[in-house]
Amino acid sequence: MTNGDEHDGYVAGRYRDGSLSDEWTDVARCAGGTFTRYVARCACGWSGRPRPATAAGASAARQEWFLGHVMSLPLDAPAPV
Repeated sequence: MTNGDEHDGYVAGRYRDGSLSDEWTDVARCAGGTFTRYVARCACGWSGRPRPATAAGASAARQEWFLGHVMSLPLDAPAPV
């Protein structure tokens, strides 16, 4: 998921020790049970709410990143002509 370099979103997996996976980890390709929860994350530091570690949870996290974070960002001013 991307919306420019500073707002590059991804679904992070929460490991059993509480740490989160990085943006390079494809949580959908990891073995079942690797993560306890999924969390929407953004390169700017924003984090969403923990979601179930299921396909539906990953989808909800992606939706939260876009609707709850990206859509709330101010629009860039048009470039001068």
